Amino acid sequence: MKTSFLYFLKEYIVRKIPFFIIFCLTIINFTFAGCGPCNVSKKQPISPNGNFVTSISEDRRINGLVLASCGMCNFGMKDKKRCSLAIQINDMPYDVKGTGIDDHGDSHAKEGFCNAIRVANVKGEIIKNTLKSESFVLLKN
Repeated sequence: MKTSFLYFLKEYIVRKIPFFIIFCLTIINFTFAGCGPCNVSKKQPISPNGNFVTSISEDRRINGLVLASCGMCNFGMKDKKRCSLAIQINDMPYDVKGTGIDDHGDSHAKEGFCNAIRVANVKGEIIKNTLKSESFVLLKN
């Protein structure tokens, strides 16, 4: 009786190990993969000429032109696990809340936020390194 139980247990474990391994690999992939198609760039964006916001006032409000793109792909926000909309003021990236990365078109298109740095006219307040957007309007290329 004891040997049949051990045999059954051994067979059960051997059959379940491949499923357990596949399950663990899937969870690891979802946890660390990010969005997948983005090629994260380490190069710094070149700031175009214009009347850009260069500093944040004491009341933490901003109103003007900023660079906008994917924080993970183009602004070097390494703490991000997936693509998210960000702005850059004086080489410092800030997350954006109040509008999303795909609210302005496909983020992975040729001119999308993951592949291009765009100029936006924004109005809002910076709270804990995040722009709480009241207005976010992309300018034409």
